[in-house]
Amino acid sequence: MSAATETTTPEAAVRRWWDSMRAGDLAALEQLLLDDYISSGGPVARTLGRDEVLAQAREFVAAATIESHALSDFAVRRHGDVAVCAYAWSESGTHAGRPFALDGLATDVLVRDPREGLWRHQAHHTSMVAT
Repeated sequence: MSAATETTTPEAAVRRWWDSMRAGDLAALEQLLLDDYISSGGPVARTLGRDEVLAQAREFVAAATIESHALSDFAVRRHGDVAVCAYAWSESGTHAGRPFALDGLATDVLVRDPREGLWRHQAHHTSMVAT
């Protein structure tokens, strides 16, 4: 299924982003991101622009396997063609041969494309929480 068919709600777009990362599906990830995408709080302190995040994702998926991920406790606030999604996340797997397990909170800002009615990612922020 294409990213477009799975992004008709803000929550679906967030879930598709995580599924694309787990699968290493960079083409789907590219469809989900706006050109001027901003990310902060991940492995790299701050990422500006879709091309930069795709380059980082390409490096990550080359060295990593995400064995599982989970999203929960969604709170979605829609303001017309903009939505803010806050949620809890966890993921585990291996990176460069070493196991990892991470938990955190995330906030994503999405913008709805009025022509297609699909949600695209404008910004992503994560905070780690102690487990």
